[in-house]
Amino acid sequence: MRNDTIRQMVRDLFDTIGEVALSATLRQKTQGDYEPGSGAAETTSDTSIRLVRTEKSLSEAHNATGTPINPSLHHALIECEDVTPKADDDLIIGAETFTLLQAVAVDTGAGILYEVSYQ
Repeated sequence: MRNDTIRQMVRDLFDTIGEVALSATLRQKTQGDYEPGSGAAETTSDTSIRLVRTEKSLSEAHNATGTPINPSLHHALIECEDVTPKADDDLIIGAETFTLLQAVAVDTGAGILYEVSYQ
């Protein structure tokens, strides 16, 4: 299957599921050059994305028993065609800001669909 066909299928899927796909913003941070006495400037760029939350149960059979180390970990599938999400990017959903811990492409290289973990 060609990448442009996969990208169109993902767009169509997110359109079809309607309000289940939430609008969000991916904020990427870039460190500038270091300047003695003032540190390094940081610039940010915002990209509009859509996401579908895919919360995973902490009591699934493949998880170890006992107290969860990180119960506030969230998961989602995001449609993000313009940039590649990466760990330490910010994910803004409504009025809440989260930090991406992991982003994995799940579209066989088409560059539009990612599974992310955030908190």
